[in-house]
Amino acid sequence: MSHVESTTTIGIDHHLRVLARQWRIIVAVTLLGMVVAGGFLLVTTDRITAMTQVNLSVITTEPFSPQRAASGLLDDATEAAIASSYVVARRTASELDDGTTAGALHEAIDVTISEDGTIARVYATAATREDAIAHADAVTSTYLGYRSDEAELRRDAIVANLTERVDALNADLAEVNESLASAGSAHQEAQAASDREQILAELTQILSERTSLSSLVTTGGSVLTSAAQNPVTVAPSRKIAVATGIGGGLALGMLLAFVRDPRDRRLRTAAEIARATGTRVLARMQNPSARPPLSDADAENLAVIRERIIANLPATRRLLVIDDADVACGTAAELVATLAETGKRARLADPGMPDAAHLDGDGVVIVTPYATSDGQAELLAAVRQADAAILVAREGTTTSTTTRAVLDELHHAGVRFLGTVVYRRLRGARRLVTASTGRPVLRHLRPELRVLADAR
Repeated sequence: MSHVESTTTIGIDHHLRVLARQWRIIVAVTLLGMVVAGGFLLVTTDRITAMTQVNLSVITTEPFSPQRAASGLLDDATEAAIASSYVVARRTASELDDGTTAGALHEAIDVTISEDGTIARVYATAATREDAIAHADAVTSTYLGYRSDEAELRRDAIVANLTERVDALNADLAEVNESLASAGSAHQEAQAASDREQILAELTQILSERTSLSSLVTTGGSVLTSAAQNPVTVAPSRKIAVATGIGGGLALGMLLAFVRDPRDRRLRTAAEIARATGTRVLARMQNPSARPPLSDADAENLAVIRERIIANLPATRRLLVIDDADVACGTAAELVATLAETGKRARLADPGMPDAAHLDGDGVVIVTPYATSDGQAELLAAVRQADAAILVAREGTTTSTTTRAVLDELHHAGVRFLGTVVYRRLRGARRLVTASTGRPVLRHLRPELRVLADAR
């Protein structure tokens, strides 16, 4: 694996560990995001939008002329402005019978025109589905009617102008005819005939234009899809709001997880404890306390711990059991018993006793227990009596600060650290030390183990 790939893998593993450690924050903030989204939906009024789609007619005397496309005869910006204008809104409001004002309707209308300029979509927003559909269809009808009315007005004005011009040309034609009839010379007759031809040509052209305009179709357009036939949208969308709340809460929770993690010293799993100590976990006890009776699994775990300790214990065999789980007394006593099962002599010794570090032969002195809450001075006194040490830790309670302090003292004293015995999280557990002396409470041990412990 290349250095880049290794670094990337380590980075991903680190991020996944952080997310796993701080999952409670992530879940809590995600749920908060859902609550915020729900509250937003409760206090926000639904806005329902309906849409009517229409095909705009190109009003021209040559509707089927191939020389110019229909889109070139329509201006989309102009059409959108007309459809959403106050004039159209006022006309529509006067036709509606639901109390909607022109101003409110003008604010609730939006119009889009397709790129080719021939398809218009009229959107109307209201508080109810029925009102939104009615308003969209009504505005569309008014808009098409407005286009038709404006085309008729322009057509009628042009036709009126052409009619006036026809009347004027007819009068001119009558005068020319009289001049032609009374012409006294060939020159006068030729001039009158020429004038007559020009008037007739112009009159023919104008009459043709007037005829074309009179037959002009002024229909504004046709409805392709009514509002009732189109999907109706609701804003804010419940799905989008909830998804946004969940997504935002998840993102914020992950961010807070990375912000909090460097300040969170608790070691929540055996794997985290192993990484913090830099050594193996000797065993993970299934019973969250050291009180008997032991399960078969924990009995096997004790045998595993024993073998790993014997395999790595220095020749002088003075073992310090450091307690950060309120169970070291029971753990140490159980170790004495399991060591005795192999034929080795073992006993418990208080680090404060003069002979705590001595046992003839190949026996094992369990210097125990030292509680991490007892302070640095007692740790130093206990370390001074030991050749090797193990840490009894608890998931979710032991911190990286504690492990670092213990390992530093062991390193400076030249005491070998053999590993960690990990106990599962125990909620609401009572500490196994007395409130007055801080010494181990042995009353929870089996009778034969109390004898071994009391032999100190």
